[in-house]
Amino acid sequence: MSTASPPSGTSSLSRTTLVVLLLICVGAIGVVVYLAFRGGDEASEIILSTVEVETPAAVELNVLSVIDTLENPDAEAREGNRYKVLVVDEAREGASGIARIGGLVTFVPNASRGDLVVIEVTRIRRSTADSIVIEQLDSGVEVADRGRPPREPREPRREQPTSAMVGQTYRGVVEDVGRDGDGIVRVDGKVVFVAGAARGEFIEFQVTEDIGRFAIGEKLATLPAEDAARPTPTPPPRTTREQAPDAPVAVGQEYTVEVTDQDRNNPDRDGVARIEGMVIFVPNTQPGDRARIRITEVHRRSAASELLERLE
Repeated sequence: MSTASPPSGTSSLSRTTLVVLLLICVGAIGVVVYLAFRGGDEASEIILSTVEVETPAAVELNVLSVIDTLENPDAEAREGNRYKVLVVDEAREGASGIARIGGLVTFVPNASRGDLVVIEVTRIRRSTADSIVIEQLDSGVEVADRGRPPREPREPRREQPTSAMVGQTYRGVVEDVGRDGDGIVRVDGKVVFVAGAARGEFIEFQVTEDIGRFAIGEKLATLPAEDAARPTPTPPPRTTREQAPDAPVAVGQEYTVEVTDQDRNNPDRDGVARIEGMVIFVPNTQPGDRARIRITEVHRRSAASELLERLE
C-alpha cells in the first residue's frame, strides 16, 4: 500500500511564510531594543531673542510706624505716613491746629496749640498738608519748651491813606460770582465784591473798603437791565472832615499834574503826584504820565483824586 505525499507547492509556501514571520519578529525586536537603549536625546533649542526682566522697585509700605518729628524735625511728609507732632499754632478759622513736618505746614483738625498728637497725612499740596488725628497723647504742652520759639509780636499796622473809591457810588453789571457767593463788578478794571448781587444783574453799589487788589462794596439797588446801556454818571466829589485848613488843594478843584511815583498799596494800578509838596493819589496812572485830575478827598498829609483826562 502506497502513502500519498503532500504537494510540493504547499510545503514551499509554509516555509516562506515562516521565514517572513521570523524576519518581522526579528525586526520588531530590533526596533524595541534600539528604542530602549538609544537614550533620551533632546532636540536642540533655537534662541530667537532674549528678554530682560527688570526687577520691580521696592515699594514703601506703611507698617503703622510713627515718626517722631520732635526728635527728627527734618522728617519728610508723605501721604499715608504717621507722625508724632506738636501743634504750634491755630488756623484763623479756629477749627484746626497747625503743626510742621520738615517745615511743611500741616493742618490738624480739632486740635489746639499745645496738643501733642499722632496724625496720619492724608493729602499733600504745594506748601501745606492735610491730616487726620489718630491719637492724642497730651495737651497743654508748652511750645517754647519743645525748642520752638514763641511767635514774635506783630508790628502795628501802619495807617494807610483812604482810597478815593471808599464811599463812592457806582453802577455796573455783575460779571460773575465769587467763591463766597458775592457778585463781582469791575470799576476801572478793579474787582469789587458786592454781597447779595447775582450774576447778570445791573446794580448800584457803594464801595465800603478798598483792600488793594480788590474792593468790597454794598449793594444799594437793582436797576432795570435797559439802564445798563446808558453811560454811568461820574460820582460827585465827596467832602471830608479831615481836610486841613491850610492844604494847598481843595475838594472839587481840578489840576494838571505829572505822576512821579507808584502808589505803594497799588503799584500796578495807581500813581502818585505832588502839588506844593502834598502827596496826591492818582488812579490808573504810572510814573511819567501827565493827567488832569479832580480832588475828591483831602487829608492832613495827602489827598485823593479822580482821573479826568490823560494828557500827552
